[in-house]
Amino acid sequence: MAQLLEILGASAIGGFIIFMMLNLNMNINTSAREIFLNTNTQRSAATTARYFEYHLYKIGYRTTGDKILLADSIALRYRSDFDNNGTVDTVYYYLGTKTAMGSTPNPNDRQLFRRENNAAPGIASVVTQFRLTYFDSSGTIIPYSSLGSSAERRKIRTVRAYIRFELPEPSYNQYNPVLRYNPVEWQKIIRPKNLQ
Repeated sequence: MAQLLEILGASAIGGFIIFMMLNLNMNINTSAREIFLNTNTQRSAATTARYFEYHLYKIGYRTTGDKILLADSIALRYRSDFDNNGTVDTVYYYLGTKTAMGSTPNPNDRQLFRRENNAAPGIASVVTQFRLTYFDSSGTIIPYSSLGSSAERRKIRTVRAYIRFELPEPSYNQYNPVLRYNPVEWQKIIRPKNLQ
């Protein structure tokens, strides 16, 4: 009888140890997946930010006349010879709709488009928020309602860009079951030299 109790006790302890090892393995896999996704999101954010920042600094480069053709909270169209080939190009950044990204698990995903001249728009990145704010030479915010006028757009000296990126899939935490998309935010105030 004592041997049976020892076998049952050993089996219970062994089962408990196996359960702990499986739980540990599952937690390690979940953490590794979350770290991998966070790293990819941060890398994507850094790449998009550098690319966008580079192009915004080129607003009005080697152009005459109107340099900014459209200025809105989620869209910007400007002229520039950004590739330095002697031809002035029109570059258009704008934010797509949430419905266009309905197939992704993150309901906030939106495409940030970039269109050059009359070419088909390309996807610059997938973001969850994109907002542009415009300032005049004294640092005062120019209201979006007045930016329909060419004269008001000529007053733009500084652009503040804000972009928010999130994980494409939610991360789960067994202790806090709220869906989290772990955001990465980038914000920069850009003063294109050719608008001064």
